[in-house]
Formats: sequence, structure tokens, C-alpha cells
Amino acid sequence: MNLKFHAVVVAMLLAAAPLAALAGSLECQGNFISPGITEAELLQACGEPTSRNGTDWIYKMPGDFPMVVTLGNGVVMFIRDATDLDSPASPLGDSP
Repeated sequence: MNLKFHAVVVAMLLAAAPLAALAGSLECQGNFISPGITEAELLQACGEPTSRNGTDWIYKMPGDFPMVVTLGNGVVMFIRDATDLDSPASPLGDSP
């Protein structure tokens, strides 16, 4: 394949990255939480979760759907809608 095609594909992937990050985010009191922040930063921004199930912390913000924040080694790994708990993992293997 030619170099121009690869450049277009890379540009498209980079353009889509912010949308993917937004899909896996949580808003707490005006703070946007995304994968990569620490557990301490999450607690500071959002407070204690509504409930905990091991490494999955469930946050139910007023007027929003419950969101599940998955932690690993003290860092936010994934954020997803609580209704996604029963859905199969991504074919790319990038979800819990």
C-alpha cells in the first residue's frame, strides 16, 4: 500500500480518538473524568461511589445513567454505562 493511504488512515484514527475518549468519560460536578486518572483524583472529583463491586465502582449522578468506573492498579482503566455490564467484550479486547 502506498504512503498516502497510510497517512489518511492514521489521520482518520487520530480524528476519532477524542470521540472515543468522550464515550468513556464521566462528568462529576463539572469535572470530566477519563481513563488514566488516579483513584485519588477520581475520589477528589466525584467523591465516594454509589456502590462498589470489587474494582468496579458505580456512580449514579443526578439526572444521569449509572456509570461504571473500572480501576486497576489505582488508575481508572475503563468508564462505561452500567447497562453495558452484560454486553460482550470488544472484539479488539479493549474493554473489561
